[in-house]
Amino acid sequence: MTLKACGVILIKSFLQLMKFKIHSISKKSNDWEAEGITSLLKKMPHHEVIFNNIRSTSKNVSQAYSIEKESNLLMSALEKKNATILWDLQGKHVSSKQFSKIIQDLSLEFKQVEFIIGGSNGVSEDVFSQVRYVLSASKLTFPHKLFKLLLTEQIYRACQIIEGHPYHK
Repeated sequence: MTLKACGVILIKSFLQLMKFKIHSISKKSNDWEAEGITSLLKKMPHHEVIFNNIRSTSKNVSQAYSIEKESNLLMSALEKKNATILWDLQGKHVSSKQFSKIIQDLSLEFKQVEFIIGGSNGVSEDVFSQVRYVLSASKLTFPHKLFKLLLTEQIYRACQIIEGHPYHK
């Protein structure tokens, strides 16, 4: 068996064990979001994607309190042994191929990648300092429901790129 073939087998075995968890400050999913995510998850039978929707703070509190409270809720939901990626407008813009490379590299070291999607006011500096990557999907702002669907599609696309499937063109 060639070295390249060994690498492909190694990557596939790691990906089959990959788990992803998406933590977001958001409400319960609505029908269109759930349908889209379910459709994508059916295409990823060897991967596990878990969603943790954390309720936002009351609108009757200060922005600083909201950021601190929601950030604490997000950080307490994370498992320290996993890789963490924060999605934020201030993050690094990456292409789908760059994102797949990040996932591939993390799959060699971790069994699970946890994604953080902060509340509408953002997250605390403490969150920024404790994550492995801070990424941005776009300069545009997306509603959380739409972004969770986009992120799920990008996880699927990254797995397809890593596994050498023609889905990504």
